[in-house]
Amino acid sequence: MLSRTADHLFWMSRYTERAEKTAAGGLSSTHRECAQRVRGFLPEESAC
Repeated sequence: MLSRTADHLFWMSRYTERAEKTAAGGLSSTHRECAQRVRGFLPEESAC
């Protein structure tokens, strides 16, 4: 039962990550960079 739950959580996180990447693909490069700064993936060089 525990391994089944872990498996479901793993795949749910994979699908969530894929959906986020797909949604980010529709954003302009400026908005994408701003979103990455907010999430902490890029350093704070300029304000969004």
